[in-house]
Amino acid sequence: MPAVAAAPARPAVKHTSPRTVDLAWFGLALLSLAGLAALTAAVASKVVFPFDLPLLTLAHTWDGNPDLWKAVSETANVPLIVIGLGFVVWLFATKRRREAVVVLLLLAAVTGGSELIKQLTLRPRPDGGTASGIPGVIYSYPSGHVLEALTILGFVAIRLWRSSIALALRLVWAILVVIEVVLVAIARMALGAHYPTDVLAGVLGAIGALGLYAWFTRPGAWSDKPAQTGARERDDT
Repeated sequence: MPAVAAAPARPAVKHTSPRTVDLAWFGLALLSLAGLAALTAAVASKVVFPFDLPLLTLAHTWDGNPDLWKAVSETANVPLIVIGLGFVVWLFATKRRREAVVVLLLLAAVTGGSELIKQLTLRPRPDGGTASGIPGVIYSYPSGHVLEALTILGFVAIRLWRSSIALALRLVWAILVVIEVVLVAIARMALGAHYPTDVLAGVLGAIGALGLYAWFTRPGAWSDKPAQTGARERDDT
């Protein structure tokens, strides 16, 4: 009886391990914070960036309706505070107390660090400080609006991505976060409150905060729920 030929083996599907993803987040945080440090040193040394004025001029050409851009800019003020505090309360309510503490510490570091950098660089706003929208805030570097918008909304995006919510909803939220941050960045430049490098610094600082959040709250480390054996944690919420 002739031997039956064995079916060809299917190639093994390689999956990125949770540890690799966690290390990638940590590496991204370090790179972003290093980039922020280098950019801050350059701004403090009064380095002139050739792309700042052309991009700022371009943003000014879009300021046909200042009230609209002011409204967009305001979405990164009180609404963000509500979302941030609501997120922390939700974490405590769902017994993710360690994660809530991490979020509070990172938000304090982001806010305090932003003000410290402003005092170190002393960079005037493009129009002399009249477009800040915040009394007493006369320095432009970094953009606190962009920094806090990406940080707070990004925290929620990472938490949602680790949940069991439908993939489509997680993607929608991530896209909305990107759109919001881009619009806020354009609004701040169109209103004459920030240079493009101020916005870039805000993005770098936020990515650093998001990377640290993802690292410290990774399943099996700072998370309140231990990681499942052989698989990444996937919450029911």
